[in-house]
Amino acid sequence: MLSTRLLTKFNGCKSLLKPAVPSIDRIEKSLNISLPYTSIERNHKPFAALCAQRCQYCSTTAGVTSKTDEAEGNILKRVLNKVGLVPNLRTRLRVSSHLLYESVADKTNYLTFFQEFDMPNTFNSWFLVTELHVWMLLLRAMAEGPESGEDGRFMRNCIVEAMWGDSVSSSRIRQQIEELSEQFQAALIAYDEGIMSEDRVLATALWRRFFAMNCEDYNKIERLVKYVRLQVLMLDQLSREEFLVKPKVPWKNLDQI
Repeated sequence: MLSTRLLTKFNGCKSLLKPAVPSIDRIEKSLNISLPYTSIERNHKPFAALCAQRCQYCSTTAGVTSKTDEAEGNILKRVLNKVGLVPNLRTRLRVSSHLLYESVADKTNYLTFFQEFDMPNTFNSWFLVTELHVWMLLLRAMAEGPESGEDGRFMRNCIVEAMWGDSVSSSRIRQQIEELSEQFQAALIAYDEGIMSEDRVLATALWRRFFAMNCEDYNKIERLVKYVRLQVLMLDQLSREEFLVKPKVPWKNLDQI
């Protein structure tokens, strides 16, 4: 089989073929030929000796592998993926990202936000509340790697993708996506500046975007600032396991703040 021929190229996998060597010997003797597989491990080393060998394909290896070893490793990884022995990390991250977004929809009491901050029960109000919580998720996601190709950046894109997928529910809203997208990008920049600065800067960002510059009750703005600070702190304290692998986000209720 193709996978068997590929596995024979790797020192760490040769021991897996040990039971097949006696059969190969019998075939050689009966057909009077020499098969290439017989050079794999005729004199088998003890298991302890095999374990003591340096494995070039482990994540803990400190050595530098050659281009040939790297190419062979990629071939083996593709073979193991085909037979379902290697989990697809990107698929797992995508699922986790959608679960994180769903935690916003499931655990956020939108009606409480509408009532406490005098917001009309409209799609725009729903989007403002969702946008704020998604931004907080993006902050935590980027802590897992902000560069292109890293887990954090990939999760950020998947969370945003889930938000837009949930937002586009009618043809009328689809026409607003471009405008909402521009507003969303501007909100992210303003919120990022606010979270890295003092409360006055964050309050200004929330007043401009969340309250649409239409709130004269400073107590409400102060309450929302406190809510954001506590939620960001809670997310920052989550381990990689709790956030990325098995998402468990204990969002705090606005009523408790």
